[in-house]
Amino acid sequence: MKIGEKIHRVQTCPSTNDLAKELAERGAEQGEVVVCEEQTKGKGTKGRTWHSLPGKGLYFSVLLFPSRSDISLLPLTASLAVREGILEELNIMISLRWPNDLICDGLKIGGILCESSFSGKRLNYSIIGIGINVKHKKNDFPSEIKRTAGSLEMICKKSIDKDRLLLSVCFYMEKWYRLFLNIEDQILMNKYLEASYYHIGNELKAEAKGTPVSGLFKGLDREGKVILEINGREERFLSGEIRIINS
Repeated sequence: MKIGEKIHRVQTCPSTNDLAKELAERGAEQGEVVVCEEQTKGKGTKGRTWHSLPGKGLYFSVLLFPSRSDISLLPLTASLAVREGILEELNIMISLRWPNDLICDGLKIGGILCESSFSGKRLNYSIIGIGINVKHKKNDFPSEIKRTAGSLEMICKKSIDKDRLLLSVCFYMEKWYRLFLNIEDQILMNKYLEASYYHIGNELKAEAKGTPVSGLFKGLDREGKVILEINGREERFLSGEIRIINS
C-alpha cells in the first residue's frame, strides 16, 4: 500500500501518533495515515507539548514498517518529504532546522516526531508524526511561542486546502521513503544539507549534556548526528544530547 492510500480521519484525539500505534498493534498496513482536526495531548520532542488548536493545523501520523534496521535517517527523510510537499502545493520554500523543525521566514511552522517500537533489537514499526501550522493567526499562539511561531496562511496570505496539502505530503513521503529503503543515504544527506536552516560554518551556541558549548556547524553524519567543531575538534551529538540555543 502506498503512503496515504488509506487515511483514517477523526475529529479529536489525544495524539495521532498514539492512534497510529493502536492501528499498528491491530495489524494495520504500511502507509496508513491517521489525521485529526484537534489533538488534546499533541506531542513534541523531549516530552514537550505540541500546540494543536482545533481546525487550524494539519496533524497526522504515518505508519511504516521499514525493512532496514538502521532508521536513524528516517526523521530527516520525513522532513524532506514535508518540505517538497509544501513546495509543490503552495510554492513556499521551507528550511529544515535540525533535528525536526520546519522553518519559513524565520518562524517555526511545523515539526516532526518519529517514534518506533522494538522487540529487543528487532524493529516492529515506526510512526512519523507531523504537525503543520496552516490556518493560525499570530494571536492563536500562546504567548511563550508567539514571537517564534508562524503558519502557512500567514506566509502565503491565502486560504489553504488542508486535504490537498496532506495528499501532497503523502505523495512525496512515498518518494523519499523509497530512497530511504534503498539506502540512498548520501542523497538524503546532501538534500537535507541543501535545505538546512544551519549552513556549514555557522557558529552555534548550544547546551550539550548540560554544559554550554559553542562550535561551528560542520554538517551531519550518516547516523543523523549533528557535527560541531568545538575548540578545533569535531564532536558529534544525537538530538537528545544537545539543545541548540541560537536558533
